[in-house]
Amino acid sequence: MKKETNLKELFNKYLTGKASASELLLLLDFFQLEKDSALLRELILTELEEEDQLSALTEQQELILNRVSSVLKNNIRNRKVRLRKLYTSWAAAAILIIAGCWIGFVKNQDGASFFTSTEQQIIVPGQDKAILELEDGRVINLDSGDDLKTKSKYVFADTNGMMTFSTEGLPAVDTKSGERTLRTPKGGQFAVLLSDGTKVWLNAESSITFPTTFTQSTREVNITGEVYFEVTKNQTKPFLVHVSQQTVKVLGTHFNINAYPENEAVQTSLLEGRVAVIAGGKHVQLFPGQMSLWKQSQGGLKVNPIQDIENLMAWKDGMFCFDNNNIAEIMQVLARWYDIEFSFEKGDYSNCVFVGMIPKKKSIQEVLNILSASQQLEFKIKGRKVIVSQTNDNKN
Repeated sequence: MKKETNLKELFNKYLTGKASASELLLLLDFFQLEKDSALLRELILTELEEEDQLSALTEQQELILNRVSSVLKNNIRNRKVRLRKLYTSWAAAAILIIAGCWIGFVKNQDGASFFTSTEQQIIVPGQDKAILELEDGRVINLDSGDDLKTKSKYVFADTNGMMTFSTEGLPAVDTKSGERTLRTPKGGQFAVLLSDGTKVWLNAESSITFPTTFTQSTREVNITGEVYFEVTKNQTKPFLVHVSQQTVKVLGTHFNINAYPENEAVQTSLLEGRVAVIAGGKHVQLFPGQMSLWKQSQGGLKVNPIQDIENLMAWKDGMFCFDNNNIAEIMQVLARWYDIEFSFEKGDYSNCVFVGMIPKKKSIQEVLNILSASQQLEFKIKGRKVIVSQTNDNKN
């Protein structure tokens, strides 16, 4: 009885989002033991029956449970992937999404799919690609799909497999500007190793402009989008990052800057070392575990603690991280990574909020399948456009 009580408590913690990582791993372990698996399946069924909008899922409950059980065993145990909390405020959807890699069509009581495609076009995820604009105006395409033998002197895969451009491998051109720009398009990501040894990762639709050679007194770059830095320490030559009327000054440290235009703010998050953030005539210092938020329209520069560093860096580690994000915010992220357009049919989407992590290497169809498990939303793909609508049960 003690084990049964513990399992019920553990399952309740999971549903309310209060389970720790170790408790979630323990919950997954119950799927490995036949007698405990039966009890956990019974708890899931009970939760399903208590959900009003899921009262007609009786015929599919066994299918859902079998899929979840299979995924937990094969994908989490055999592949040893890290556990991610993937759940929504709907308990049944939480059971589906915790599996992460479960892909399929969730059907409503009429048998209609929550995800449809009018064309047989597979929208693949982004890849390592970028455009390098040289100081003399030449443009070089850096694409992991190209033959890299001719570029081997300045393009390589780092220890995590991301394609990286090394400035040391490309000789400078004698021009007055002396600046280069590395840009990632929608559906692209890349990294660059600067001449001082600083490593920079660019998320999709981002850029960094840097000189062919740093000056004797400073190391200065300009960025757009989302960029992560690991700056080589140099006490005599500070590293300056200029972004959207903000400057970040460092000597050597690890930090992330998110300055996508739709966010209407610049978020600077410090993981290691110390940085000074200067914006709007204001100046703040950040310590590890802190972030600053600069909104030009409000003229404010605020400092807050980082809630979850792992979630913050998920994009660099190949994951989408949704932390109470509205579906509108999520679609912005997906549009940038999959190079798609999206639109919403008329309705109130303010309550369509998700928490969880999904691998970025999945196709857009797979990601939409996971999101549709909440049974709040329906997705239709027309060419490279995704149309989002509410399910009949969630329309006003």
